[in-house]
Amino acid sequence: MSLPSGHYRILDYREFHDLPRLMWVADEASRQWLLDCPFDDALDDYPAEYRVHTMGTDVEDAVEPWEKHALGLLAMVGTVPVAALQFDATHRASFHIA
Repeated sequence: MSLPSGHYRILDYREFHDLPRLMWVADEASRQWLLDCPFDDALDDYPAEYRVHTMGTDVEDAVEPWEKHALGLLAMVGTVPVAALQFDATHRASFHIA
């Protein structure tokens, strides 16, 4: 599974290099996702796809998504090519997937 097509708001992000490389996003139905694209030492570059993790709907836990991700508590549900994300002009507020 990858991300459904549509518009996504970037709620917060970390590790910006040309684009956000770790993002907490919400789709049009308010479902939340975490996308990560960490630097790959073997490639000496960033991979061409984001790993997609589901956040679920239990945001009341209020543990930062970064902490959950670091602890391996977010299920990876697929990948999405970096090129598939059409970012807003700032590359920091939103993106669209066709």
